[in-house]
Amino acid sequence: MVKLPAGSKSITARACAHRGDQKAAPENTVPAVRMAVEKGAHQIEFDVQLTVDGHLVCLHDHSVDRTTDGSGDATELTFAEVRRLDAGSWKGAANAGVQIPTFAEMLIAAPPPVELNVHLRPMPGLAEKVVAQIMEMDRVDQCHLAVGEAQRLISRRLCPELKICNMERQGPAASDYPDDTIRLGCEYLQILGYDESLTQVCDRLHDHGITINYFGTEDPGLMRKLAEAGIDFILTDDLDTCLAVLAEYGVKPLV
Repeated sequence: MVKLPAGSKSITARACAHRGDQKAAPENTVPAVRMAVEKGAHQIEFDVQLTVDGHLVCLHDHSVDRTTDGSGDATELTFAEVRRLDAGSWKGAANAGVQIPTFAEMLIAAPPPVELNVHLRPMPGLAEKVVAQIMEMDRVDQCHLAVGEAQRLISRRLCPELKICNMERQGPAASDYPDDTIRLGCEYLQILGYDESLTQVCDRLHDHGITINYFGTEDPGLMRKLAEAGIDFILTDDLDTCLAVLAEYGVKPLV
């Protein structure tokens, strides 16, 4: 176990499985989320957007080309068309037939206490539907929305207690992004890039009750720096490595 210098702050860092456990399963799918839960991820991030007929589906890219056997913009496809796609074969034959999931399926696959980092695409009507689904399934305490300003305002109006990650102008610690997040009263922000000011900025954000996500790394050396600087959640495409690094500091998987 890593021995920190006397007087050092306690380690708050936890592992966030970016798009689920995407090293082991197709990204943004139910298997990826289930595997992240089974391994003990503390937080899981995934992306939500709308089909042309208004269904909530989980997919990162605007296009389905990279992660399915289909082509085209997901927002121009119907839900039935999206569900016919194979979203798993690209990750190996064992994943053949995996579908693009609905938002509700992802919530079912990841019950509390794991935190859910729900990243919304900036599209009309999306925030309203996502907030309604979260409230209907009683997951307000479990989720936070990673959104820009317009969707933040919609969420605050519909469900003031739903936590928000400020993604309006995400950026490095050495910028006005942390101050903007404090001013807006958001509960989370997502830092991009490591610099020597990070520890001081983390302390200031924590003084205002803000949880700090970091995007993103597979580098164990950087993970250690982030943990010691005060980052709360490390978004990673390599969940196994992140959990192993955090174990060096006595952080246990969420099981």
